Amino acid sequence: MAPQQAEEARRLFDAACRSARLDQDPELPLAAGRGLGSALVLAREWGLTDLEERLTSAIEASYEPTWDDDRGEFTWGMGLDEEHPRGQFNAFLATAEAVGPGRWTALSAAPLDRCPQVVDVDFPRVALRRAEWDGGALRLGLAPLQENPRQRTEFRIVGVQPGHWQIAGPEGASVRSTDQGLVVDTPLVAADLEVAAE
Repeated sequence: MAPQQAEEARRLFDAACRSARLDQDPELPLAAGRGLGSALVLAREWGLTDLEERLTSAIEASYEPTWDDDRGEFTWGMGLDEEHPRGQFNAFLATAEAVGPGRWTALSAAPLDRCPQVVDVDFPRVALRRAEWDGGALRLGLAPLQENPRQRTEFRIVGVQPGHWQIAGPEGASVRSTDQGLVVDTPLVAADLEVAAE
């Protein structure tokens, strides 16, 4: 409701925060649920830094943030001692990690502009810790699960203009233009890459 009826959503949110006593430090450990994750999304959306700091501290202390090196995944265990993390609970917390002031409204308020995308990444063998267009260049940060410069990985960049492109990055990295987009081929190493039109 926040993007469509901002004033009403904020009024309801403030009342819910008072009712749940989120204007104080939460009692630890927190009960598992998606409510505090959605509260953190809205605190970041509206720039409520005091609430954001309280929630972040309580969530980090209670919800077991965990990086699984074997699977290449970051999740929250929520104190549930379950074999697999809860999807909905983790989805709200992951959303809260990705948002900032005004981003939820921007995502929901209008169609997104079409833009180039990186696809076919060989996850979890390799992940992208950064993928950002900056001044006409795509800046990427590769994060392999296990580095091995003798092995290679490929992915595509779709939605770009065909033509001549160049790549800066680890030795042996290359980019070629095809009718399915740009194909990037690179050694399986942690590295920063930049792909730009010549």
